[in-house]
Amino acid sequence: MNRNSNMRPITRQLFSAAALLAMAASPALAQQGGQQQVTQPPGSGAEELVGLFGATCLHFAGNPTAVRGFMTQQGVPVMPEKARAAFLAGRAGQVFDASEPGVNLAVVSLDDGGCEAVVEKADPNEVLSALQKAATDAKTPLTRLGEQADPGAGGVHHAAFGLTEAGRQMHILVSTAAAPPQAVLTLAPK
Repeated sequence: MNRNSNMRPITRQLFSAAALLAMAASPALAQQGGQQQVTQPPGSGAEELVGLFGATCLHFAGNPTAVRGFMTQQGVPVMPEKARAAFLAGRAGQVFDASEPGVNLAVVSLDDGGCEAVVEKADPNEVLSALQKAATDAKTPLTRLGEQADPGAGGVHHAAFGLTEAGRQMHILVSTAAAPPQAVLTLAPK
């Protein structure tokens, strides 16, 4: 994933990971988000992933047009065809390169309303911790639905969570691995 040098870092430009998760409940906050700057230093790949996931997948849950419009408005470039095909793996959708200095990130916006945030490198334990902390800080509890290791896929571990926001039920799948990409957060709106 190559970062466009003219692109403003999307996750740092908006809010902390906790505030981004809270944006799922606050459309006005997200609309203001594009105009605010964060003064704190960049976080880990895990924090950046959770922040990006909250600003895109959660906030615009089930609305691929809104995800894509937001990414375009923020100046986030679309991935080249070869990379796009790899991320989509035969699914219909669009892929954006949301990389920042030192953190390779992507957003996969699927035509069916599903959405993924992907990070090349992040400590798998930090990903779960950052997601749970952001949910707790946002007073939006996650319900653990289950987890399993996928022994045939190079040590990939999956943890599923349920989330109810404004009466809407959603599922979040956290997939982590030792080899890159090390974490993928997937939102499946019900």
